[in-house]
Amino acid sequence: MQLDTETIKKDFPIFYEGPPFVNLRRTALRKPLVYLDNAATSQTPRVVLDAMEAYYTDFRANIHRGSYEEGEMASAAYEEARGKVARFIGADPREVIFTSGATASSNMLVSMLEHSISGSSDLPQEGQNFLRYLKSGDEIVTTVMEHHASLIPLQALAKRQGLTLKHLPLGKDSLTIDHAVLEKLITEKTKIVSVMLASNVTGAVNDVARIAECAHKVGALVICDATAAVGHMPVDVKKLSVDFLYFSGHKMCGPTGTGMLWGRGELLEKLEPSVYGGGIVDEVTLEKATWRGVPARFEAGTPNIAGAIGLGVAVEYLEKIGLTNIQEHSAMLVNEAIKQLEKISGVTVYAECDVQNVGVVSFVVDGVHSHDVAEILGREGVAVRAGHHCAMPFITALGVPATTRASFYLYNTMSDIDALVRGIKKAQEVFGVSRV
Repeated sequence: MQLDTETIKKDFPIFYEGPPFVNLRRTALRKPLVYLDNAATSQTPRVVLDAMEAYYTDFRANIHRGSYEEGEMASAAYEEARGKVARFIGADPREVIFTSGATASSNMLVSMLEHSISGSSDLPQEGQNFLRYLKSGDEIVTTVMEHHASLIPLQALAKRQGLTLKHLPLGKDSLTIDHAVLEKLITEKTKIVSVMLASNVTGAVNDVARIAECAHKVGALVICDATAAVGHMPVDVKKLSVDFLYFSGHKMCGPTGTGMLWGRGELLEKLEPSVYGGGIVDEVTLEKATWRGVPARFEAGTPNIAGAIGLGVAVEYLEKIGLTNIQEHSAMLVNEAIKQLEKISGVTVYAECDVQNVGVVSFVVDGVHSHDVAEILGREGVAVRAGHHCAMPFITALGVPATTRASFYLYNTMSDIDALVRGIKKAQEVFGVSRV
C-alpha cells in the first residue's frame, strides 16, 4: 500500500502553512521544511496535541488518588493509554511501565536488576531466564552498534560488580552484527545480553530472536533497545522472545519525555524498584516499606500524565496507517535515497537496503566534515543530523569520525530526497570539492 503522504502531512501542524494554523517559523523568507531528522525525533500529529490539551483543559488531575470526576477521568485515560501501548507491542498492560524515555528505561532497568540481584542471592531459580546472583567475572554481552543510552549503564554496572563486558562485532564487510560468533561470545558465564532491534546509524534490523534463543540456552536475560524500531515497523515482544524491551515515544509521533519499559510479568514480580516515593507502596512504617504489584511499584510520584495519554493516541494514529505500510514506505525512500546518493561522486553511503531498514541513511562526503554538510543542508531547508549519533563505538567500527544522517518517516516524499541531493551538491560546491 502506497501512503498518501500529502494527506498525512496535513495531520502535522509544522508542515501546514495555511489556516487554521499559523506557523510563524515558516516565514516567506524561509524555505519549506524538508524534515529528515526523524531518527532523532519525529514530528507530532494534531490528534496527539489535541489529546494532551484535553487533559490539561478538561480533566487535569492526579491519577490513582482522587475520587472526584476529573481524577477518575485522568486515571482512566492514563490506564487506557497503557493498554494501547501494550497492544502495540503484543504485551499485557500490567507489563508496561511508563517512563520519560528510553534513557530513563535503560538506567531504571539496570538499577532494578542490580538492586534485585546483588541484594538477593537466594532469589528463586525456576528454570532459565530468572534472576541469578551476579559474581565477579560473570559476563554481559552487547554489540558494537548500541546507543549510548544502552551501553553506558551496562558499562557502569560491569564496573561496579566486576563483570566482563563483551561486544558482538560487525560482520566482515557488513553493517550488521556478526551472528556467526554468537555461540563463541555467549557462554555459561553470560548473565545479560543486550541488543538493539534496529540501528539508529544505518537503519539495519538485527535478528534479535536468534540472539535471544542463543542467550536463553545459557539462562541469560535478554534486553532489547527497540527505540529506533517501534513505530517504524511491527514489533511484537513475544516474537522477539526477549525478557525486557524499551523505547521512547518522541521518535514515533508521541510527545517528548515519554517512553516505556516492558518486562515479562514473572520477572517484574521479582524486581525491586529503583526509584522510590509515593504511589508504589502497600504499607510504610518508620522502618520499612512494602511494594505494590506491577507496574505500580515502578512508577513513583506523579508521572507525565498528558504525555502518556498523547503516546496512547500516537499509537492509535500509527495503527490506523499501518506499521507494515510505514515500514514499506520508509524502505522505498531509503532505497531511492541510496540510489541517488551513490550517483554523487565523493559520497559514501552507510545504510542497509530494502525492507530491513527502519528509514535511516548515513553518509560521508569526501572533503567536507559531516557537521558542515548538515549546516549547508539546514540553510537549504533540509533538516538532518551529523555526528556520532550517540553511537561512537559503531561510528569507530565503520572507520569514520562522523556521518551525516538522513532519516525518513511516514510523511516524507521522493521530493525530499531531491532536496537532499541538491543540498549535498551545494555543500560540495561551497567547499570546492565538486566532481564531474
